[in-house]
Amino acid sequence: MTPLLEVDNLATGYGQSKVLRGVSFSVKPGEVACIMGRNGAGKTTLLRALMGVLAKTGSVRLAGEDITHWAGHRVNAAGMVWVPQEDSVFSGLTVRNHLTIAVHGRREEEEGLEAAGALFPVLGERLEQEAQTLSGGERKMLALAQALIVRPKVVLMDEPTEGVAPVVVEQLIPAIAASTKESAVVLVEQNIDTALALGQNAYLLEQGSIAVSGTVRDLHDRGVLEQRLAL
Repeated sequence: MTPLLEVDNLATGYGQSKVLRGVSFSVKPGEVACIMGRNGAGKTTLLRALMGVLAKTGSVRLAGEDITHWAGHRVNAAGMVWVPQEDSVFSGLTVRNHLTIAVHGRREEEEGLEAAGALFPVLGERLEQEAQTLSGGERKMLALAQALIVRPKVVLMDEPTEGVAPVVVEQLIPAIAASTKESAVVLVEQNIDTALALGQNAYLLEQGSIAVSGTVRDLHDRGVLEQRLAL
């Protein structure tokens, strides 16, 4: 199966400071690739580079097309979406507003709203509620719904379960799994249980490069994840 995302020898950083050097991996449709590593290893920097926020060298291909030097809005329009770690709701806008903006030009509005409600029923019940008044877990659901209902080719997720109550995580994991069967997912995740539940392959970043890679299950069973992450 041809990969949806191909990253080859990617290097990037901030100004004169190089954060990533020679990162290479690929992700096929239906695959969740877990990017793991200690704090400061460059995980979020990698997502920013893939999304076109940071300049980079090497190459990035989306569905066979070279997008290495594309701006973020063009990368997004081509089918790559990003669910950042930080809060992304806008003051004064309702849940409906957020979802409508997400699907604009990509899907019929009502169809998108129905898809969001199917993913997370609580969102369907709170369409007219101001998004800023949602709980932390519900905001995570909204951020994921905005990305997933546009039927993306590639989804970049930055620790979607961090700081979320276990009862909410139990809702997030099956929704992510069900919605990404045809997408390629790059998941930055420190929680090993979440990585095991969602991921197939893992890539551990150390000092700007991939130090270890393999299946999530094998690396876990051999104690590599715990050792490298110092958990």
